[in-house]
Amino acid sequence: MQNDDLEFINCANVLKAIGTDLTQPSRAQIAKHLGLSRTAVSMVVKKLMAAHLISELETEKSGRGRPGTPLVLDGTHWHAIGAAYSSKLWTFCVVNLNGEPLLTHKEYVETTDQDETVKALLQGLGHVESKVDKPLLPGYGIGSPGLIDPKSGTVFRADDMGWTKPLPLKQLVEEATGKKAYIINRYRANGVAELTFGGHDLTKNIIYLGVGTGIAGSVYLEGTLLNSTKYRFGHMVIDPHGPLCGCGQYGCLQAMASEKALLTYARERMKEDLTFLAAYADQPITAKLLVDLAEGGDPHAQSCLSYIASALGIAILTLANVIAPDEIVIGGPIGDASTFLVDEVRKAAYAHLLDWQVSSLKISKGSQGDYGSVLGAAAFLLEQKMELLLGEGCPVIS
Repeated sequence: MQNDDLEFINCANVLKAIGTDLTQPSRAQIAKHLGLSRTAVSMVVKKLMAAHLISELETEKSGRGRPGTPLVLDGTHWHAIGAAYSSKLWTFCVVNLNGEPLLTHKEYVETTDQDETVKALLQGLGHVESKVDKPLLPGYGIGSPGLIDPKSGTVFRADDMGWTKPLPLKQLVEEATGKKAYIINRYRANGVAELTFGGHDLTKNIIYLGVGTGIAGSVYLEGTLLNSTKYRFGHMVIDPHGPLCGCGQYGCLQAMASEKALLTYARERMKEDLTFLAAYADQPITAKLLVDLAEGGDPHAQSCLSYIASALGIAILTLANVIAPDEIVIGGPIGDASTFLVDEVRKAAYAHLLDWQVSSLKISKGSQGDYGSVLGAAAFLLEQKMELLLGEGCPVIS
């Protein structure tokens, strides 16, 4: 390993210790945590402060000896832009290094056409950037629909969008803006937000499942996102004799538990039984309506949520037996909004797991709400701040 590589790793580890592992640590505490000398840590801290990545807090003396100076991420200098797509809408945000939002913006898209979707994205990025008077990281975090290659940033396909041909999203954004683009599936982005801001135990193995117009998720091994593979949670086959999925298979999880599956089930029940959701027969049936009614105790709406919960429960059985995570979080637009759904998923999964599996697997509800994906996209960009600002090594101090 070259010296500059080692220096970069030390910088990254010190920055992680300050931003994630420890709470307002001193140089001595960081040195103990990382097994580095105090001199080495002090040199790295000096460089990170010069790059405006960290700052010192005022020292409070509470006993004998010279107290250590607390270190924190510098939330006043660098900011990051995130964007995420959902239901013909791009949502944008600007956050500081702590992930705290400075502003948000929305761009509506009239169609799911690839060109129009990218056009709205670029328009929104330009608008947001023009409104910020703070230094920005030279890149964007983007939560996109579909199956994404993490290296090329190409969206191979997005069945819920009707995209069957590849979309080189990273390339298009970088050519148009001259900045780096970091592309992540929108529900994986929601998972990043959940793991970053949701108060979960990052020493555990956690799976995040996002449920909305599509279904996707992410795997975290001891807090680290497994983002090197194109795993497709939404296309696990739950029932080979089930409904046709946009991918061409029958009985995929997405075909049986997404927003479309929920609405299809509700509408079919309304046709079969005129008393089913009769009070709402003259208005559009939406996922939000069904979730709100189910949370309020409506038995018809609850039966609709129970229908998709059954498929999600089967999916969790597979994940529990193959990966054996400590926790599975049900999030996304529907999961975040419905305690009833998560309760039903938990019942469906636990009914078929062994006692020791039930006791060791926590199934919880997502907590990030409407802005989860865009905050996660911004947080995904923040994870790249060392590479974006410092390149192959720490900044040189003259």
